[in-house]
Order: sequence, then C-alpha cells, then structure tokens
Amino acid sequence: MTLTEIYSILESNTFYTEEGMNKFIFANNAIRIDRRALIPFSIYKQNDDFILDPDTAITSEKELRIEIENAEEMLIHFYGKQTGKKLLTLNEYR
Repeated sequence: MTLTEIYSILESNTFYTEEGMNKFIFANNAIRIDRRALIPFSIYKQNDDFILDPDTAITSEKELRIEIENAEEMLIHFYGKQTGKKLLTLNEYR
C-alpha cells in the first residue's frame, strides 16, 4: 500500500469508533471528530509502517501506527508508535 492510497482510504469515508460514540472524518489533512475538533494531521512512512501524526494527540499517544483491515467492513486500527498497544479502532460508516 502507498501513502497516496492511505490518504485516499481515510479521506473517502466516514468512520465511527467501535462503540459508535464518536464520528471521525478525514478531509483536507485534518481530522474532524464529531463536530467539535478539527485537528491537522500528516502521515509518514517509517520502515514498512504508516504513522498518523496529528498536531494534537487524539489518544494517549500522539503518533499512531495505522493498520487497515478490509474484510466485510473496513476497520482501521491505530497502535501507539512507542508502546505498540491498540489505542483506537474505527469502523467505516455504511
């Protein structure tokens, strides 16, 4: 997968947290969480991993490794770059 493909996947869908409590929209290099937050972000590749680097932390760690699972519904898992712990999972809205 390429950096362009990662941006395309994120920016072409609306996502919800696993609990369905928060809505995430990635557009124009910014994350909109619900209707409150608009957080600029960038993505870079380190070794074979893609790292989400928002200007403001959206979880307990600022930089998050992205893992995309595309089964019946698209799931995007975010892991802490430092700890490797899963910190956030987003489901594609359908």
